[in-house]
Amino acid sequence: MSQESTIRRGVRNARYAAIPNHVFEDDRLSMEARWLLSYLLSKPDNWTVVIGDICKRGNCGRDKARGMIRELETHGYAEREQQRADGKFGASVLVIFDEPRAQDAAESDSVAFVPQTDLPSTATPSPVSPSPVKSAPSNNLDLPNTDSYQASAGAEEGLKRSDRKKIERDFTLWYATWKKGEVGYARNAWFAMSDEERAECIERTPLYLRWAKADDIPAASVFLKNRGWRDMPEELAAAPTRGIAKVCGKLWMGTRLAALSKEPSGRVIFTAFDEREIAAGRASREALTHSKRLEHGWPLVTAMRDLARRKEPFITSLALLPSVAEFRQVKSDSALFAAWADLHERHGWPFIEHPHDYVWFPAVDDSAGDLNEAVEDALTVFLSTISEAGNDDAA
Repeated sequence: MSQESTIRRGVRNARYAAIPNHVFEDDRLSMEARWLLSYLLSKPDNWTVVIGDICKRGNCGRDKARGMIRELETHGYAEREQQRADGKFGASVLVIFDEPRAQDAAESDSVAFVPQTDLPSTATPSPVSPSPVKSAPSNNLDLPNTDSYQASAGAEEGLKRSDRKKIERDFTLWYATWKKGEVGYARNAWFAMSDEERAECIERTPLYLRWAKADDIPAASVFLKNRGWRDMPEELAAAPTRGIAKVCGKLWMGTRLAALSKEPSGRVIFTAFDEREIAAGRASREALTHSKRLEHGWPLVTAMRDLARRKEPFITSLALLPSVAEFRQVKSDSALFAAWADLHERHGWPFIEHPHDYVWFPAVDDSAGDLNEAVEDALTVFLSTISEAGNDDAA
């Protein structure tokens, strides 16, 4: 009988894992569950389990991925634990074991710890310390653990100051919709993406958050590194209906102007103090009415202003996007910007609070001699456009 080897192994390098044979021989597990277990045990100790990653690597659906995880839990290879931080309960985490644990007691120690967030594990360490990793948060990438942060730092250093400010502002608005996972790790992942990926992420995140189950939503940095919005079915991702409107951007300004074109619907309420001021002659009812209408007359505009003050995102319908495509940027210290401010005053509308250096407005004829007349014409054209398109319902 030939003694020639039938299993031939290549030269070992840094990318291999030592996994016990019984992981592959436990006939209680399906072949798919054995694959998942070996896949997870090949990852760093701080690896984050993400349903979308399992679906992608295993070429399977979300229900199949959840079923494999349930198998591992049933047979003691996986266990969910509740983290605690500062005496409070934190996120639920999943612990993966290379030897099955008894179902009635914790009898063995973990080899791979798999948290559901991107924070370093707070679980009790196993007796054998795991090999150190260079940087815990950069998991779920087929790259060394420091690469995404080096890429982020390099990308950020190469940006102009104005570009950095814009990307930072976009991240602040985006992260406010997520609020899961450590903000510093998420910020690094954000800067490591391309402009196109950031735009795609901003556009599709609201739809993703409505589509994904709450337990499946990963930490922000993991979502960004894995381009998690691409896990959605194509038919959903292809046609988002709502998105983030950036302050002073096209969609934000278009939504604001459309709302202001309606009759004010907010209630004007006079307090006892107001009545005393009027009675004492220190204020007129007409002046107070005008002031209160500017403050509260258009509820949507008021809500947009309040969100901007708190640096929180304004999420709205994307139906106006075709109608605002031709908007142009107007510098806030220009004569044209002043003409738009005058238009608001003439109409009795509140103007933009703390405008950015550049604000998007309906396009004005470059050859116009009278700017006040030109902005009125531009507004009329815009309102006619949204009325014809059937989007005249912003208020």
